[in-house]
Amino acid sequence: MTVTASRPVERVIASKPASAGTLSVRRALPEAGRRSVGPWVFLDHFGPARIAAGDEGVGPHPHAGIETVTYLLSGRNEHRDSAGHEGIVTAGGAQWMTAGRGIVHAERPLADDTGEVTQHGLQLWTSLPRALKMMPPRYRAIDAASIPVVELAGATVRVIAGEVAGAKGPADTLMPLFLAHVSVAPGASVSLEVAACHEAAAYVIAGEGGFGPEAGTRAATGELVVYADAGDAIAARTAGEEPLELLILGGAPAEGPLVFHGPFVMNSMEQARAADVAFRSGRMGTLAPAPEPVGAIAKGAVQ
Repeated sequence: MTVTASRPVERVIASKPASAGTLSVRRALPEAGRRSVGPWVFLDHFGPARIAAGDEGVGPHPHAGIETVTYLLSGRNEHRDSAGHEGIVTAGGAQWMTAGRGIVHAERPLADDTGEVTQHGLQLWTSLPRALKMMPPRYRAIDAASIPVVELAGATVRVIAGEVAGAKGPADTLMPLFLAHVSVAPGASVSLEVAACHEAAAYVIAGEGGFGPEAGTRAATGELVVYADAGDAIAARTAGEEPLELLILGGAPAEGPLVFHGPFVMNSMEQARAADVAFRSGRMGTLAPAPEPVGAIAKGAVQ
């Protein structure tokens, strides 16, 4: 595969401290100057953090018009929702929930028998196509073993969704998109081809690197590198002696207009208000808090 040109970097977005339930997070999307990258409209980075027994994590709350994706780097995560879905995902796996017309769900980290678990991961939202905003909810737990791994010179690529580096991820996607975890060794670089019609970005989970042509743009942990819509590939190179851990994401532009209304992302204010009414009237169903929480992330644990 011959790569003829690297995409330049359009901008670097610094994530900002935020909270999600009892979780302290870094939030990179949405941002005042950039509301989406492809269909991805939300990106939170939580941990690494120790589990504190008795804390419920993110308790019952609604969503509509989106899919929520939780990708775990370490720890265990439990999902429950008002449509009756339940699942537990471990490190290297993901949870992919389609909210559609509306659902109430909760997620909490789980301690093991020793209570010494470190939780670390990312949660993202992808906006649904206009024609599917009101589809029925669904849920899938994606085991780590089902995620294909591609070994490149100096880099490892785990493809969660879409096609990256010649491998196709296991997620059943409703928009043309891609999501991959890329680990780049010290002193190495990576270049991944992206469809010309796709937007693309790289979130730095850990480390520091150079991005774009000649690795000319620097970014470090907690920053989102947004590539310009030109060129054949997205490129990154490590800087320093530590590995560079990236979450690569993008796809076809979100079908707008995008109306953000709390946990709902719809195409009109009327849709957003209707989702709010559906939640408050109980039409999205209900979900009781977990009766006996095993454990959750301690407050203020973002490092």
